[in-house]
Amino acid sequence: MPHDTPSAQTLTRRILQIASADAESTEAAALADEPDGLHQHRTSVRRLRSVLAVLRRITPSADAEELEDALKTWGRVLGEARDAEVRAERAEKALAESGIDDADARRRLVGDERAAYRQLHADVVTEHETEASRRRIQLVREAGLGAELGEDDAKARKVFRRLLRKEANRVARAARRSDGTLDRLHDVRKAARRLRYLSEAVDRADADVLGADVRRVARAAKRVHKLLGDHRDDLLLRDRATDQRRRAFTAQEDTRPYDAVAALAADRADAHLANVPTALRKVEKAARRLA
Repeated sequence: MPHDTPSAQTLTRRILQIASADAESTEAAALADEPDGLHQHRTSVRRLRSVLAVLRRITPSADAEELEDALKTWGRVLGEARDAEVRAERAEKALAESGIDDADARRRLVGDERAAYRQLHADVVTEHETEASRRRIQLVREAGLGAELGEDDAKARKVFRRLLRKEANRVARAARRSDGTLDRLHDVRKAARRLRYLSEAVDRADADVLGADVRRVARAAKRVHKLLGDHRDDLLLRDRATDQRRRAFTAQEDTRPYDAVAALAADRADAHLANVPTALRKVEKAARRLA
């Protein structure tokens, strides 16, 4: 039996309601600092921000703009804490994989970051108690309920194919502008992340609207997003190990652990980056099927 394609307005509302429900449902675990709780909530907030940024083109509203601003502030606080958590996790894994058992290196590369995370998580809890945060929670709960499109009978398939092609073109433009610097590569990563999250949101809201085509785009964009995220994290670990090596040297501690971690992180960063061109071509190929 043929699938009855929903209107673009109906699909837009579904996407926003699902994304907002995820953001709301993951918040308690993040505040309680449950295992992976902050990570899951930060990801759900990023997903909601991504779909809002795209969907405002077809359904602009003052509430959506206010929600975007509120999520930006909340996302910054979450991001600072999550970044410290990631730095500790990656350093710990690098030490283990390098076979290093050095108390000073563990304290500098892992312990100090875990201490920073605890303070930054406390900042998350404090921010959550503000009046601005209470307003954000209200806006999240209402997201999508009143989304209106100029053409409420426009077919979702047509509208979302166009939106996804535009996001794929945004990835391609960012890649063309990239000069290999970390900031430019981060632009590519952010563009790929938004394409990924929109693709996944469309598929989750109605798996039949764009079918396998949107899932191909989601997988390809996810690959670029992950490669560039790992590349960035490994470069940051390399730089932190190099910085802590100088401190260890001044303190007359063994500097070899930092050399080993920096070398491992640099090699991994290079390997991730080498796979990016192929991954970008797959995004382009998957996006062509949406034409």
